[in-house]
Amino acid sequence: MAADIKHVVVLMLENRSFDCMLGQLYKSSDSFDGLRGTETNTWHRGTENQASAVWTDPTASAASMATPNPDPGELFADITVQLHGKPGFASPMGGFVDNYMSQPRGQTPPSPDAVMHYFTEAHVPAISQLARAFGVSDRWFASAPCQTWPNRLFTHTGSAGGDVNNTADHVPYMMPTTFERVADGGKTWRIYFHDFPQTATLGRLWWHVGGFQLYDRFIEDAAAGNLPSYSFIEPRYFADALTGEMPNDQHPPHNVGYGDA
Repeated sequence: MAADIKHVVVLMLENRSFDCMLGQLYKSSDSFDGLRGTETNTWHRGTENQASAVWTDPTASAASMATPNPDPGELFADITVQLHGKPGFASPMGGFVDNYMSQPRGQTPPSPDAVMHYFTEAHVPAISQLARAFGVSDRWFASAPCQTWPNRLFTHTGSAGGDVNNTADHVPYMMPTTFERVADGGKTWRIYFHDFPQTATLGRLWWHVGGFQLYDRFIEDAAAGNLPSYSFIEPRYFADALTGEMPNDQHPPHNVGYGDA
């Protein structure tokens, strides 16, 4: 019953698809829209075309846990191609390899197969166990086909303020927030973060600095039974040169194992 729920904890990680993280959780069927293992994308190379099929590396090497490397394109224009296909080669969900190989790269181009890689339960046991123990939505989609900030803003405010890509042009964002609505309902909230809280771009929260706490405080509050009604956890987005701690946001090409841990 909803009335029995006392604490809601939301952890939002970064830039991985359902198929990439949980597509092999169950066998694909009418009740689970997962990977069949036969899906392909084509790299249209002019006179030569090259098909890449979905695949996984059974090892948990640092390289495989950080696939794809480098990061795929994330801009609204990139994702439009990924979802609808390269101009002249329209194909629903057929433009991932074409777009990946069109990104500005160094002298050594990446493998077109990299963007078709997926993880298994052996790679991400924690998120897989959570999905099995509670529930997983195989038909949940991002609020907008674009970068991180707009989608995080949709979570916090129901709007991206008109943005489709990561930009600081509209900071501070002044849309009413979920956190304020929680407080208006007589409940409590807290944002736990590692390095940089993207929620700090929400100008209406600037007067509530006590609502921002480092992630270690989450561990303490959870152990002591002191969690607020609504907890939002932000991962570590950047490597810490002083402590050696690595990003745990699962953003490509960061090692997904840190986020699972």
